[in-house]
Amino acid sequence: MKEKAIFANPFRMLSPKLNREAVTLEKLYEKQVSESVDLEEGLLITISKLIEIVQLLEKAFATGNKTQMDRCEALAAEVHRQEQILTGGIIASGAKGPILKGVLRFPYRMERIGDMMESILNCCRLKAQRGIPFSDKAHWELEQIFTNMREMMVNLRDTFMTPNRVLLEAIVSQGKKVGEMIEEFKIAHWERLEAGFCHIAASSLYRDILDSCKTTNEYLAKMSETLLELGTTDQM
Repeated sequence: MKEKAIFANPFRMLSPKLNREAVTLEKLYEKQVSESVDLEEGLLITISKLIEIVQLLEKAFATGNKTQMDRCEALAAEVHRQEQILTGGIIASGAKGPILKGVLRFPYRMERIGDMMESILNCCRLKAQRGIPFSDKAHWELEQIFTNMREMMVNLRDTFMTPNRVLLEAIVSQGKKVGEMIEEFKIAHWERLEAGFCHIAASSLYRDILDSCKTTNEYLAKMSETLLELGTTDQM
């Protein structure tokens, strides 16, 4: 059965000159956003940087690789710089009503996710610098969360180009599962700490990481829900 697009791409409506076929997702995170970049491509570049940050953080957390952590920091700084450019572009587009109200929050929400990634990065650095031990269970739990966040970001990036109700609803559903997963991991963590199986220094870092992941998950769900709310008619 052929999937249905649920509405005309709101980002394409604000930047109609973009040639979709010209957008190559591979290594899109290496590109820079400027005033001359169309809004849709700018958002694709920004979320691609966030996807790359999550991938690097997952590796760096396990290995303590300084090069990977430095690369995360540089990408996060680029996300911060791009927020003002993208927000300014949306305002300058002349958009009004629900589209303006919904889309205007996207650059901010991506920047906030960048903040959460920087918080996780700081925890990774402390873990590596101080040699703070994490249990195999904690490593496995964070791997599950990172993998799910990365999948949600990739799927959300896909909907920026071709909004689709099925995929957007799947992201929202996955977000709910990730939220439940985080709460379960918090409980399991406290049980490990009470039983003496968790290093006290690791406990603080682990809880900070879970809190950052929770906020990231919430922003990804909000952006997906916004795209669903903007859709009013089914199109083949």
